[in-house]
Amino acid sequence: MLDVILNALPRKLTSLEVKLHGVSGFTGRGEIDFTAWKSGAKVMKVGLRGVAGRSAEIFIDDLFSLQIELDNGRVDHLLTTRKGGDVPNLTEGARVDIRQNGEIILE
Repeated sequence: MLDVILNALPRKLTSLEVKLHGVSGFTGRGEIDFTAWKSGAKVMKVGLRGVAGRSAEIFIDDLFSLQIELDNGRVDHLLTTRKGGDVPNLTEGARVDIRQNGEIILE
């Protein structure tokens, strides 16, 4: 009986946190929090600070995933499948880069 109740509750399949730091003389920092649920729902929170420019691209394992607009060098962006959004998969050990004009600025 307890197994039936526990299996009915939402359960996290994956919960990952990625810390990003400036590279090659670029400043800034960031973090990405990713959660995948047993139900198939996914949530990704992207936070960037101290990034020059108007936009940045997120690449996961060298594949383009998302372009985000910056506001005075910062962004807090939430992606969720619960509202019909497209959320890229993030797996343990995946390489995450933030790029501008094709150049890696945070990793």
